[in-house]
Amino acid sequence: MNNPFDFLINNLNSDFLLSWSTICQIAIIFLAVGLASISNNSIRNYFISKTKESKEILVNGASRIISPIVTLIVLCISNSALNQYQPTNILSIAITLVNAMILIRLSIYLIRYIIKPSDSIKALESLISITVWVLVALHLFGVLSLFIIQLDGVTFNFGDHRFSLWLAIQVIFGVALSIFTAILFGQFIENRLMKVKELDMNARVMISKVMRIALYIIAIIVTLSSLGLNLTFLSVFGGAFGVGLAFGLQKIASNYISGFIILLDKSIHIGDILTIGEHYGVVTVIRSRYTILKMLDGIEVIIPNETLISENIINHTLSDRKSRVSVDVQISYKSSVDKAFEIMLNAAKNEVRVLNDPEPSVYLMKFADSGIDLMLSFYIVDPEEGSWELKS
Repeated sequence: MNNPFDFLINNLNSDFLLSWSTICQIAIIFLAVGLASISNNSIRNYFISKTKESKEILVNGASRIISPIVTLIVLCISNSALNQYQPTNILSIAITLVNAMILIRLSIYLIRYIIKPSDSIKALESLISITVWVLVALHLFGVLSLFIIQLDGVTFNFGDHRFSLWLAIQVIFGVALSIFTAILFGQFIENRLMKVKELDMNARVMISKVMRIALYIIAIIVTLSSLGLNLTFLSVFGGAFGVGLAFGLQKIASNYISGFIILLDKSIHIGDILTIGEHYGVVTVIRSRYTILKMLDGIEVIIPNETLISENIINHTLSDRKSRVSVDVQISYKSSVDKAFEIMLNAAKNEVRVLNDPEPSVYLMKFADSGIDLMLSFYIVDPEEGSWELKS
């Protein structure tokens, strides 16, 4: 039996396209896609209504595979039934392309739930699957090789080297694919590292960042080498990049280096409470270039890492998360000081957030003109939650 792709290319004319056989097969393809879309929405809505919100992402991912599977089933049944009466080359082509789509989507689906990529990577999944599927379709139709020959015939000079347009496209897509792969592996390593409780959080973050940078460098070098490019130009680029760092990029480089210093010397951890200038809040994220400080009112401040190295920083929880809170109270001279002490101590002990060790204490501060000044002192271990509620 002839290859259906070759048959279609050799017989692509108006008589073939307007024949009853072709119209019938195209109608079946549209019917299969329509039934797949309807069944996919029905199945998806049914399972979402029956599952918890935490499993809704799993259902959404699976629904992307259900649609082509239903299409494939309808096409296979139609092909078997129709093959006895007429040629079904178009249906055979459709079945092959749908099979390719299922394999591509299943591969991306498995990568998502094994490596757990970030949201930015998930956003590219559709683009990647469509691109791969189009390339597979072009290859099956025999068009891809002709397209490559045409691109390879277009050449240009870059310095002393001569490149073809096809080689340039290979470099661009090869580097992009290698970086994408490095990002996936970097995400996989980071997910595993974050579960190693024996390591300090700063050590986990630092190892993750170093591994990511190493993966990017290895991926790019391996890709360029596999394409047959001379890597001596990288030394020239590295020298130019070094000069750029020394001048225009020194602030950026300083922030990146400061980020690694912070992670290495363990002076600041995620969850620490800092006072940086006029900002007071909790460290929520430590990145290579900056650190995010979430203030008690919910506002997030981006602090360049160089600032954390060069300026005076107050770390309220460096060695101990216990934080002292004081409440000033004034009573009249007619009131009983002992009774006031008792009421203030009981109020503090009845608060869940107040520690019993060290115990709350009350001090008589001074005799003011309008009354007696007392101060209630107690400790809490969650100062990031604020103390205004306790003082009220």
